[in-house]
Amino acid sequence: MGTASSGLIGRDGPLAALDAALAGAGSGRPSAVLVGGEAGVGKSRLVSAFAERSSAAGARVLTGECLELGAGGLPTATPGRPRPAPSASPGRS
Repeated sequence: MGTASSGLIGRDGPLAALDAALAGAGSGRPSAVLVGGEAGVGKSRLVSAFAERSSAAGARVLTGECLELGAGGLPTATPGRPRPAPSASPGRS
């Protein structure tokens, strides 16, 4: 994806991170991005601008709503245990 002007000032780093996640997903590497910050810092504007340019570049864009977290901050994700490989059925090789 190109680096066309987004109209966002001081967002080169976050946009580069979003571009990298999109490029990874486009090449088959699963990606997830969590955008967080204080109220009013431009999270919604950043995501909206990125969604618009990604959609224009042919990406499928899905959006959601913000979960109210209160003063506790962002939750942490704990990876689950890998699932064991399925065992072979009796009588099958």
